[in-house]
Amino acid sequence: MIISSEDIDVSSLTPDVTIVGGGAVGLIAAVYLASRKVKVLVLEAGPLQVDPDSQLVFESARSSGRRHLGIYQGRFRALGGTTNFWGGQLVRFDRLVFSPRDWVSGDAWPIGYDQIEQFYKICESLLDVPPELTDDQKLLQLSRTPNVHLDANLTYFFSRWLTEKNFRFRFSHLLKSDPNVTVVTGAPVTMLKFDGSRRSVTSVIVSGPRGPTQVSSRFVVLANGTIEMVRLLQHPTVGEEEAPWSQNPWLGRGFMDHLEGTVAKITPVDRKLFHQLFDNVFLKGMKLQPRLKLSEELQRKERLLGAAFHVKFDSQMEEHVQNAKIFVSGLLKGRFSNPKRIIPELWSAARVGVPMSWHYIKHQRILSPAGGDIQLRIMLEQTPVLSSTLNLTRERDQHGMYLPELCWRVSSETEIRTIQKAVGVVKGYFESRGIAKVDPSKEISGRSPDLLDSFVDTYHHMGGVRMASSEKDGVVDPTARVFGSQNLYVMGAATFPVSGFANPTFTAMAIALRTAEVIRERVVAQ
Repeated sequence: MIISSEDIDVSSLTPDVTIVGGGAVGLIAAVYLASRKVKVLVLEAGPLQVDPDSQLVFESARSSGRRHLGIYQGRFRALGGTTNFWGGQLVRFDRLVFSPRDWVSGDAWPIGYDQIEQFYKICESLLDVPPELTDDQKLLQLSRTPNVHLDANLTYFFSRWLTEKNFRFRFSHLLKSDPNVTVVTGAPVTMLKFDGSRRSVTSVIVSGPRGPTQVSSRFVVLANGTIEMVRLLQHPTVGEEEAPWSQNPWLGRGFMDHLEGTVAKITPVDRKLFHQLFDNVFLKGMKLQPRLKLSEELQRKERLLGAAFHVKFDSQMEEHVQNAKIFVSGLLKGRFSNPKRIIPELWSAARVGVPMSWHYIKHQRILSPAGGDIQLRIMLEQTPVLSSTLNLTRERDQHGMYLPELCWRVSSETEIRTIQKAVGVVKGYFESRGIAKVDPSKEISGRSPDLLDSFVDTYHHMGGVRMASSEKDGVVDPTARVFGSQNLYVMGAATFPVSGFANPTFTAMAIALRTAEVIRERVVAQ
């Protein structure tokens, strides 16, 4: 059932598990739990679909440190969350990301790749990724990719792009028909309430049309995005008391985002081979984008960060427009059941959609030069920086919650060294095979310390609630349970202690399913 808080008394609901947040992670976890007969309630702060009024809350956020557009423009308070806008890209993290890398961070993930691989597969199944498209080696054969792609320092791979990207529509039938799941929109959670021992969260406080309302459940999951999750964990609990974890030194620290920028101009030499290698592939209705990433061997040898390259054609401006249409169509889909609402709904969607679409077309972390130029773009891992923080200001929003402030900081030394080394490697890759000529940007050729100035954030919010083996090293344990609590879990990229270059959503969903299984087992055991 999907219902507005205006039409239901949420305090009357008695779920096993309350999930705060109806975005990619929250919805896929709810679908997983409901299919396994666990009674789930999803509380989405925003309305059913993106609305200008629901976005106003993000305009009041504060930002200092390095410029970060994503704190304002990359978040959506509506059912489906950021899936209302994203391209639906799925990329697994490399195994190396989960291994100790002392040149990246003093700490590694407390879980290994093998512990989440099965959940990657479950996630692919839930998202209807054709089984034959889940393995890169099979894709190389199906796409007839020339063997010239093989290289010791670079790995050729595909990123997969979902057909139905908006999870509100992807899971619409199940969310409406499965008796084990209830989704309530317009239900922002503003506070947590504890039992007498202050070890268990007994309920969450919802600021709804009926005023503050308590919703009780056996387990509570925060899946409301990195910034809002940290904000809620830092916020005082009922009675304006500090939460048991409020003094954890890792809470709100180590915020990360991927860095992206143009690093070179490409001029094809063997145009046929170039297009055979780097044109998008469409199989089973799914877009597959060929890319290059630094091999794990090279990263270890040279002590580099994770990085991946993709090429962008000037002719792909049309593709960016199509990607922008994904967002607009997502806004419009399902809006016009009432003919009298067509004009106001269209205007409402346009007020949100036009600025975001223009930003995507113009920036997209992409420049579209004239003259048919082809660009080489890099997506780069960020070294965790403890002084990169999320904290609360003393200003409050309309629901009485303190506003968040992001101070994004980037350590440039390893990032710049990785970019310069990676560009040299990829230049050798293209030119030694006679594929194309690569002309690095003047900042790279000149080893400029200002190299990162033109790089932008990618709306990939990570860190702040890092996962660790013990409380002295992080905020949540390897099952994503918050240290200091018995029944509070978090799901999302906020738990990442380090990351590779890949879009974090796929891995966040896989780890969320792993946590969901832990919760399911606890529900059954009780």
